[in-house]
Amino acid sequence: YAMYDKYFKNPGCTSPSCTPGTGKSSSNWLINWYFAWGGDNGGQWSWRIGSSHNHMGYQNPFAAWVLSDGPAALRPLSPTADDDWAQSLTRQLQFYAWLQSAEGAIAGGATNSWDGAYGTPPAGTPTFFGLAYDVDPVYPDP
Repeated sequence: YAMYDKYFKNPGCTSPSCTPGTGKSSSNWLINWYFAWGGDNGGQWSWRIGSSHNHMGYQNPFAAWVLSDGPAALRPLSPTADDDWAQSLTRQLQFYAWLQSAEGAIAGGATNSWDGAYGTPPAGTPTFFGLAYDVDPVYPDP
C-alpha cells in the first residue's frame, strides 16, 4: 500500500470522481506518507487507509535496492516483489533528481490529491509522472 494512492486513483487525478485504477496503475512507485490497517477484536469489521502524498524524506533508495536485488534472504517472497522494488528504486532516484532546485537543495515532494481533495493544482505547477509538486505535500490533507 505504501506505493499506491490513498483511494487507488491513478496518478494525475484531479477530481474526487476519478475512476480508481486497476492492477498496479494507481502505483506511483514512491513511498507515501503512511498506510495503516486494523479492525475490531471480534472480526466484524476492518479498515485500511493510505496516503496520496510523497515527500523526498520518505524515500529510501538503499532499501529499494536491497528489496529488489540484494541478498535473497532480505528480498520479499512475493512473485512480483523484485520487479516492484526495482521500479521503485528507479522512480525514487528520478524523484530525487526532479526535486533538485536551482540552488541545489532537495525540497518538498509531490501529491496525487491537491489540497487533500483531488483538486486541480494551480496552473504552471510542475508535475512528476502525473503528481503535482508541493513544497509540503502532507499538511493540506484534511
